[in-house]
Amino acid sequence: MRVFAFFLLAMSMAGCRAISDAPAEGIAFPLPGVHIAEKEVPLEYIQDIERAARINAGVIRVPVDWASLEPEPGQFDSTYLEEVRERVMEAHGRGIQVILMFAQSPPWANGNNDPPFPPLPSHYGDYARALLHLYSSIPEAYRGNVLALEVWNEPNSIEFWPTYAQPREGTFVLVPLEAAGEYAGLLDSAYRIVKDSFPDVRILGGSLASADTQYLRILLNHNAGRGIMDALSVHPYARVDEVDSTHYGYAQYPDQCNESDPLSPPWCFQQGLESIFHILEEYGIRDMEIWITEFGVSSGYGWGDAGGEEEQMKHLEIALDILDGWAVEGRGNIKAFVWYRLRDEVEDSFGLYREDGTLKPAGQLFGQRANR
Repeated sequence: MRVFAFFLLAMSMAGCRAISDAPAEGIAFPLPGVHIAEKEVPLEYIQDIERAARINAGVIRVPVDWASLEPEPGQFDSTYLEEVRERVMEAHGRGIQVILMFAQSPPWANGNNDPPFPPLPSHYGDYARALLHLYSSIPEAYRGNVLALEVWNEPNSIEFWPTYAQPREGTFVLVPLEAAGEYAGLLDSAYRIVKDSFPDVRILGGSLASADTQYLRILLNHNAGRGIMDALSVHPYARVDEVDSTHYGYAQYPDQCNESDPLSPPWCFQQGLESIFHILEEYGIRDMEIWITEFGVSSGYGWGDAGGEEEQMKHLEIALDILDGWAVEGRGNIKAFVWYRLRDEVEDSFGLYREDGTLKPAGQLFGQRANR
């Protein structure tokens, strides 16, 4: 097992684990990371950053809420902005880098709807300017600790682009394809406005729920010459297994994909990512970076869960082995692997830590593999 073996050589003098294209033995393994959800008490977030450091996370994905940042047009909440800045600086102090994911439009920008409604097209520029304000407000000494800015979260899902009440035909949660053009407009505004001031910052587009290749094709058609994103982010979650009698009702393993289930193929880890590789090759951009900014499975015993903590660890191990093999083969250009999420909360059992802060088997495995 050699996943993340590059990690020992990928530390900067400042203590940050930076992405390297020339790690140990020339193999580019993904940067290991975790998603840390929003917290009502700022100190809890800092404590979770420390937990991420204990398991050798190289990057954390930090969600930033536009509605909280800019509750009224042009009026930015200084307290919330300071909380975000503190997260970036605290991560830097622990040798961890940051992905800032920016979503949740305020009612004044989305037609007086509640989040997570996307902004109206007339407010795409406002979203972009708010993202620029967020990034430029981070002290210059720490700005380099932000590896990427991620534009929205799962815009191909009716949960996070709920302007469409009904899913695409033949899917159970994916938006109709006309929504892809809308998101491309938002992404284009963010890319142009932020890049005008900070040309070197990396913009992640897509943030796709599943390996939604139909939606991806539309984004790539809009991205002629890589004009609206620098890299593709994707969330290759696994669908529940409704075929295998011995595993029925639990999440498919990362190396599993039940073709007899018409809803299954996009919701498969290995096969889904391979389908994205093929699309990028078809478009002549096989070297485009892929960032897995979410992947995980609940350790619970309910429908679609892993079926226990040991099973959750097995899912993680299979996923890491797949990424390991691709890195050794030089297949794909996966730059980061972010587990969703760091810690269990209430009935959400996706965490590497339990709600009481104790480490689960998957968390122990993550820490061991990330430290190689």
